Amino acid sequence: MLEDSRIALRFGEGRLSIDSLLSYSSVCGTGLDTLPLPGEVSDDQLAKIVGDVASLAAKWQKPLTARLLPVPGRTAGETTQFESPFLTNTVLQPLP
Repeated sequence: MLEDSRIALRFGEGRLSIDSLLSYSSVCGTGLDTLPLPGEVSDDQLAKIVGDVASLAAKWQKPLTARLLPVPGRTAGETTQFESPFLTNTVLQPLP
């Protein structure tokens, strides 16, 4: 998601969410790829997100990724500060 500037923009605007990205994964092959998360994400929350991706992959019998990027020191509403030319910075969204 951070590798696509348009998707990152829409995510930062709150027009896309983890749930909507999971919905898209049911009809395409992306999963949750390079998804930024607030740094305080718990192990339980990460497990639930990965479980959702795994459930979709099993249901639709296709490989889906879960490349999740907790951003230490950042909370929902703050902007990421990646320095990689391959990642687009965006506003972190609250976890469901």
